Amino acid sequence: MPWITTTIMLERLADAQDSAWEELATHFRAPVHHFALRLGLPEAAAEDVVQSTMLAFVRAYRDGRYEKDRGRLSSWLFGIAYREAMGVVRQSAKERQAPGGEGRTTFFAGQAGEELARQTWTETWERHVLDRCMERVTGEVTPSTYEAFELTALRGVPADQVAERLGITKNAVFVAKHRVLKRVGELRREFEPEVAGA
Repeated sequence: MPWITTTIMLERLADAQDSAWEELATHFRAPVHHFALRLGLPEAAAEDVVQSTMLAFVRAYRDGRYEKDRGRLSSWLFGIAYREAMGVVRQSAKERQAPGGEGRTTFFAGQAGEELARQTWTETWERHVLDRCMERVTGEVTPSTYEAFELTALRGVPADQVAERLGITKNAVFVAKHRVLKRVGELRREFEPEVAGA
């Protein structure tokens, strides 16, 4: 998957470049889809939410409704995805109440409040960003550097055991861990830059 930052993606979207829609989908499809599923939507409905969210996002962005100084793009996207998901909930409720709709099982026996949904979105988005950053950094460091990082930072293996296992010094393990963590931080800021008021 190509590395496209939010800034680049938005510039191309504003210029209506041919690749803009694909980049938008690459950037946002997975977190919106996982968000909808975590809210309890069935697969088909989650796909509908993804499509309607992407379309609403493009329209709103091109109409100039996103103001980057007011917060992160992911927070703005949450508002769109949440609104679209709630639209599915309302439509589902109408279908249940229509003649012949009794007994259908639908998403949200009890609707998640906006705060719970926001927490779900934040977790989903952060996981998505971390996954993208880790995917990128694995292509930038040597396999042994990444393995040293993975064993110490992700699996909690003591540095002396990692050093012995990989045939490197304990200091080299710490350097590898620091290098990967630093790069992940840099990539995270590239993926979605900090903004004033976020």
